[in-house]
Amino acid sequence: MTWEEVDELIEILLSKIESHKEKITVVAPLLRTGGIIGGILSIKMRLQTMLPVQFKYSYNPTKINQILAVPDILTSIPEPMNVLLCEGNTSTGRIAINAAKVIKEKYPQAKIFLATLVKVYGCPETLSGIEHVFYARMTDEHFKATAEEKAKLNLREGVTIFPWENAGDEISDMNATS
Repeated sequence: MTWEEVDELIEILLSKIESHKEKITVVAPLLRTGGIIGGILSIKMRLQTMLPVQFKYSYNPTKINQILAVPDILTSIPEPMNVLLCEGNTSTGRIAINAAKVIKEKYPQAKIFLATLVKVYGCPETLSGIEHVFYARMTDEHFKATAEEKAKLNLREGVTIFPWENAGDEISDMNATS
């Protein structure tokens, strides 16, 4: 993916978020790639309260580990507390579900929304603990779409590697054992 495509998708995502009935008051970047998406969205939305969280998805065996705990908000907690959890690419949604769960444990009054630049076609439309999923574009990374579905939905082909990522590192990470 090019930086130009990232810019286009950010604008689509921002438009969807801003047209939603509930105003976002906190941005929670899901580190790593969600840090870039969340940072850009927080600037464009003029939101200063950030709540970063980090999980690591490991393969062989598959597991999700929390790396960064949900921090305390050091200013007054915005009311309503509508948290925009941000990530670059959503496939199964398991990491986002885990992140929403730990945020809700610390801030039970929070409503969690997910903003993802791209969402994989064929994966869940709704995620447990998340009020709404905003995405700018779908991909066919699981290679499940027919030719007609690809054309109709304008699915992005292939595996998405963001401009800030290195393809070799991403493949190595996926093939690593815990």
